[in-house]
Amino acid sequence: MTSSIDVSHVAKRWGWVLADGILGVVVGLIALVFPIATVLVLAIFLGIGLLISGIIEATVALRVQHGAPGRWWVVIFGIITALAGILVIFFPGTGVTIMVVGLLLWFLFAGINDLFVAARSKEHRGWNIGMGVLALLAALILLFSPGAAVGTIALLAGFGFLLRGASEIGLALSLRRASR
Repeated sequence: MTSSIDVSHVAKRWGWVLADGILGVVVGLIALVFPIATVLVLAIFLGIGLLISGIIEATVALRVQHGAPGRWWVVIFGIITALAGILVIFFPGTGVTIMVVGLLLWFLFAGINDLFVAARSKEHRGWNIGMGVLALLAALILLFSPGAAVGTIALLAGFGFLLRGASEIGLALSLRRASR
């Protein structure tokens, strides 16, 4: 089943899309100008996410039938996750450290995966080798210079908001033209 979108109805709302785009650009600029504050705010959001996730996991596990295999492990994991969330909320520096370690591990595993893919498949082998090597280099840089990760996280957040905001501004202007 397909649903049709009334383009004229959406186009009349171009102002909201424009406002969202402008907000995205402003948030992106703030993230680039204040990278430390950006990373601390992201760490607090990480803490909130961990807290909510832990509560949900523990609650769901407690509602599962008594005697279900692994039930108490999930409850314990949920409690630990919730406690980690509380720790990160009250000590955002810990959250920053978690994000740095997470980013380092992501680059490490992505690099290893890209190299394995290159070894198994001839298709795009050069790209996979290049991406794998770059990811492993990024992991090494983060391992020996964790401060670089803080800047990287802020840059990724800032540029992400800027690009998304700019594209929404472009979309809004296109919708405005279409509404006439």
